[in-house]
Amino acid sequence: MDKLNELEVLVDKVLKDYTRLKEENEQLWSQMNEALSKIERLDKEKRELETLVESYRSSLSSLVERLQKIIGITESAYEEKYHN
Repeated sequence: MDKLNELEVLVDKVLKDYTRLKEENEQLWSQMNEALSKIERLDKEKRELETLVESYRSSLSSLVERLQKIIGITESAYEEKYHN
């Protein structure tokens, strides 16, 4: 009977370890899925911000060009008025 008891104790230990490891595995998968979801969300936010930055860059570039034209026109008008 000793061997049978040892085997029973061993099987119980294996089952407990299996149950514990299965729970740990499920928790780890859950954490990994949460991390992947967060990565996807952050990647989407990053792309949106990059698009926004590019839009702002384009707007600023357009404004700078317009200001340069206005300054050029103003300088030309000033020179014509005061240097002629």
